[in-house]
Amino acid sequence: MGKTRAAALLGALLLVSSCQWAGDTKAVRVPFANLKQRLEESHATLKRAIQEGSLDRAPAAIRALGERFDELSAQSSAMNLLDREHLAINIATARRCLTAIDRYCAAGDQELVRTLFDQLEPTIGEIQVLLDRAGGLGHDDGLA
Repeated sequence: MGKTRAAALLGALLLVSSCQWAGDTKAVRVPFANLKQRLEESHATLKRAIQEGSLDRAPAAIRALGERFDELSAQSSAMNLLDREHLAINIATARRCLTAIDRYCAAGDQELVRTLFDQLEPTIGEIQVLLDRAGGLGHDDGLA
């Protein structure tokens, strides 16, 4: 029975540690609402450029969206570990899609750019959900 109890205790410790916060809760609070707003603005700029067929404006919007991803990555340590890892995967997926969009903008293939942008949409949506969740956990300083 001692081994069973030790195994249960070890399992409980692993479960608790997986839910720990990566960042110090007394560290500088991250304005996740601001990060989400900036992400939405950059995303909307890219969306407008693609919808209007202005592929010459898309590369600047792609760079701006990449900068938003850099900001999110830099601030993600204030999120719980699972959300931080989920965010990292979504950012990597979005970056790969943006690279392809940029390539096809340079080639002038509007149809493929639109298709790739449509594939990017759910990933951006998941990132926004993660930012909402992080902001709802008391890590948003209310400076929206």
